[in-house]
Amino acid sequence: MKLKLKWWWYILPAYLTLWSIGFSLWNLFDGEGMMVAFGIDTGGASDFIMLNSASRYVAIGVGMIIGIWIFRTYSSILTVLIIRFVMDVLDLYSGLQADIIQDISGVVQSLLMFLIPNLLAIISLFRLNKKLLTEGVHRNN
Repeated sequence: MKLKLKWWWYILPAYLTLWSIGFSLWNLFDGEGMMVAFGIDTGGASDFIMLNSASRYVAIGVGMIIGIWIFRTYSSILTVLIIRFVMDVLDLYSGLQADIIQDISGVVQSLLMFLIPNLLAIISLFRLNKKLLTEGVHRNN
């Protein structure tokens, strides 16, 4: 069943989807250039590693489009938001481990730009779905 969510709920998922698509395509077509723009030395990572990483991000972006904007079911939306959240947690962990994130400002940036908006989208999805179930507003499509 497709969810009929409030229009404002889609603001955070749209933001996360646009970041996913934007960065993944930039990474796919110019991964080294993207890393240079962010001041990250990849140590001459092979083309395979760069393209493989980029293709995973593209897949997440495509999943977000399909899950949130096309299927629009509770399960599909929740699944892609959790996948995106896990990706962001692992990105933060990787950045800390590789010393790309060297101070608290990088952690705060990751929290403010990605982790908190995603958590808010997940929490509000739970609440809106519960309300819709209580009111019987789900529609069949």
